[in-house]
This record gives sequence, structure tokens and C-alpha cells, in this order.
Amino acid sequence: MRRREFVTLLSGAVTIWPLAIKAQQRIRHVAVLSVGVTPQSRDFALAHELAKLGYVEGNNITYDMKGAEGDTSRLPQLALELIAKKPEVIVGSTSTVAVALAKATREIPIIMMVVGDPIALGLSDSLSRPSRNVTGFTMGSAVLAAKRLELLRELAPDIRKVGFLRVRDNPITKQTGEEVQTAAQTLGLKIVPLPVASGADLPAAFTIAQKEGVTAVLIDGDPLMVRFSGTIVDECLVRDLPAMHAWPFEVRNGALISYGPAVVENYSRTAVYIDRILRGVNIGELPFEEPTQFKLAINLRTARSIGLTIPPSLIARADEMIE
Repeated sequence: MRRREFVTLLSGAVTIWPLAIKAQQRIRHVAVLSVGVTPQSRDFALAHELAKLGYVEGNNITYDMKGAEGDTSRLPQLALELIAKKPEVIVGSTSTVAVALAKATREIPIIMMVVGDPIALGLSDSLSRPSRNVTGFTMGSAVLAAKRLELLRELAPDIRKVGFLRVRDNPITKQTGEEVQTAAQTLGLKIVPLPVASGADLPAAFTIAQKEGVTAVLIDGDPLMVRFSGTIVDECLVRDLPAMHAWPFEVRNGALISYGPAVVENYSRTAVYIDRILRGVNIGELPFEEPTQFKLAINLRTARSIGLTIPPSLIARADEMIE
């Protein structure tokens, strides 16, 4: 072969080589199911965490995302629609989403960013060795709700009736409600159940609370409650009701007080789990992880607006204070 022909052939190969590699690169397929609005990958924290691990949308990963828009009755159908597209991994958040996905498939790996007690939900026989196709990150045990009730009583010692605002269709709240009732008896409190299925039910729930003489509200940690957190805060402010929330970011957005796990790291941990699944790791080797850090957050501005003085004991223990 003459030198000129060889150089021409070599330069052509150099041009084609990157294109060939790109053509051969496998596009990974991840599905996401949310109880709230349909996520957008450009704004989705998990997609950003996966990008740090080398999974870039439009390059080597694609997402199918669906949201129930707050209507939990839509979850089973949305789960089936996502599964029909045959993703390699499905990601979800909340116990209701977990149950819907687990009923829809026993083959596709499911990773839950936030979920209640997996054993109580029937998702696994073990936390350390998932026995089905589901793993992820728990919110902590139902005992956590009892701890929130204790803190609410410390915050407002004069309360007698507490409304327990929870999602009606969340299967884990039965166990949580039992823990709350047990703690209430110890504290000399009466619990008024306030189950809701959507944001449209909130005004009626607060009307019932007012008729029942509720003087404080305990709010379940289900993400559906988080979606309507602004409405809940407004309803409590109008009625000067102290309310205990589950997540610190709610306090930054105007809620009075919260106590719960720091779940920001769940996005990065979920990305790691997805990466391991896509690399061939069996889901049974990825244990459910329980929260190890819990944060107490207080909004002093909200406290002043409802005429409440925060006890020094709580101020001293708070991890975050909003002035």
C-alpha cells in the first residue's frame, strides 16, 4: 500500500472510530413514578446525581417519568404504563408508590428513595437482604411519629386534642397511627384522625378538627402531605394551630416545627444503587438503608405569628432555626 493511501485510510478511521463507539454505547433506561407532579429530568436531583456517575441524558441514559398529580388512585395504572416500556430500573418515593410498583412487577428492580417500613408493607422479609425486587431508603420506624408527638407536647404543653393528618390510602399509616395512639395515652392526649386523599380534602379535614376542638396538628411524613404543605401551613396559621411536620425543608417554607431524617443524601445514595443495578448487581445484595441522622427545625417567625413562645429546651436542641 502506498504511503498516501495509508494516510488517507488512517485519517478516515480516526474520524469514524468515535462515531462507532458512540453507536455501540448502550442507552440505559430508568423509569420514575411520583405521587405528585410528573418530574422533569432537567430539574430532577436524581438525574443530576446520576450525571455525576457518568449517566448523561441524551448520551447514555433515558428517563420515563410519570406523576399521579396527587391522585393516588392513578398509581396502579401509571405503574403498568411505565412497566410496559420495559425499563431496567424503576425509581419511586412513598409507600403508596412502592406498593403500586411491587404489585405491577416482580421482575424489574425497584429502588425507593423514601419508603415506610418495607417489612410491614410486604415488600421484603428482611431489611439487610431484600427478598423481592424492591430496595431503597426508609423513613425510619413508626416510632418516629410518636417522638414527633412528644416534641409537639413539649412545644405546646397545654394541648389536649391533636389532629393526626395523614394520607387515607397509605398502607403504612395504620401502624403509624397505632404508635401515635399509644404515645397519646402516655401523654394524656386524645388523637383525632384526619385522613385525606388529596389536597381538596384539606379544608374539610380542618373543619372537622375545629369542630372536634383540636388544639394542635401532627402531620404524617408522606410526600403527598409535603406536596400540600403550603396549604396545611396556611390552614394552621389561620387557626393559630401548632403543627408538627416531618421534614426540615417544610420549616424553611413556613411550617412551625419539624423532626425527621435528613434525606438529602437519599438522592446520591439512590444514584449509587441504580448504578450498581445497571452494572449487574443483584437487588438482594443492596440492603434497605435506615436513616441515621434526625434533625429538629423550628421557625421562630411562624411561632410569633400564632402567638407561641418556643421553650428554651427545644431551642437548645434545635439543629436549624429560622428567624
